[in-house]
Amino acid sequence: MKFSWDKPPLAMAVTGDDHFLRRRWLQHTTLGAYQAGYEVVHVGSDGEVIDALSMGTTFGQPMLIRVGGKEVAYETVEAHLADNLKSRVCIVMDVDGSVDEKKHPAVALVKKKHLFTYSTPARKQDQEARARKFLTMEAHRLTSNQDALSADLARAMVKALGTDLGVLSYEIGKVTALVRSRRGGQIEVADVTSLVRGKAGAEMQPIRDALAAAHAGKMAKALSKMRRKSASDPTMLLLRARGGPADLAYRWLQAALLLDRAASVEEISSRLGSPTWVTKRTTIPAAKKWGTRNLANLVRDLAYADRGLLKGIPAPWVACEAALLRGCSSVGVQ
Repeated sequence: MKFSWDKPPLAMAVTGDDHFLRRRWLQHTTLGAYQAGYEVVHVGSDGEVIDALSMGTTFGQPMLIRVGGKEVAYETVEAHLADNLKSRVCIVMDVDGSVDEKKHPAVALVKKKHLFTYSTPARKQDQEARARKFLTMEAHRLTSNQDALSADLARAMVKALGTDLGVLSYEIGKVTALVRSRRGGQIEVADVTSLVRGKAGAEMQPIRDALAAAHAGKMAKALSKMRRKSASDPTMLLLRARGGPADLAYRWLQAALLLDRAASVEEISSRLGSPTWVTKRTTIPAAKKWGTRNLANLVRDLAYADRGLLKGIPAPWVACEAALLRGCSSVGVQ
């Protein structure tokens, strides 16, 4: 970030639908403020912003105020920019997704050079190009070697792991730790293959996608592929894994019940303990598509399969597979 904590900008904002990069920018900014001796205050309303501004400007305490983009009023930020030109109090606004002038009016007051946007490219090839660049930069940052990761190896890692930057960050962190431990600066193929498992084996994402779309054909294909590629019986993975179909069905049922009571996106996100962007882009559309009744039936059938597995039924995989296929087929059927 191109600014000094000796004279920071009075207002900054970070926006976009890339949750990982946005969160990381906020973490780095917060850490930088702490290291510079700033008090970091997390607030959730315009009144709390005003109180923090009053304390910081009155007592001269360097302060970083973190607030959601729609929680702070336009007038509050405008007054701060006009009246506190020499203060060391900075307001950082966080916007999940794109900026809406009606919902986030205060963000319009932020200078362009202090507005940071991280969005996921729409095209797959652009996502892959960004993922390769991210891996290369991370390898450089973590090893202090500009050529630590070759372009071919970065391409192979993206092909094996996908384009999720959170996953890539975790995996390249492991690999560079190994490289640093032997005091080397170049990442070899053997370093990657020894630590990175890739997407081989039980691949859950196609099953999640098929479940969200309630597409029985795609579900059957994804389940067949998982069964073929798994070294052991993956039934328990489907029934107990975080982010598996049983877990998703239960969360979607909770969301569907809250939607029946006209709950807001923020309330649903809070109740489920998930980021707002996940709730808005994934959870709510799936809950609406399935409906409360179908989700309740799916959760019941998966619970029966889970109980049967523990009691030693002869074909637990078939029971789980049947529950998922029956559930997908029932959506839209009265």
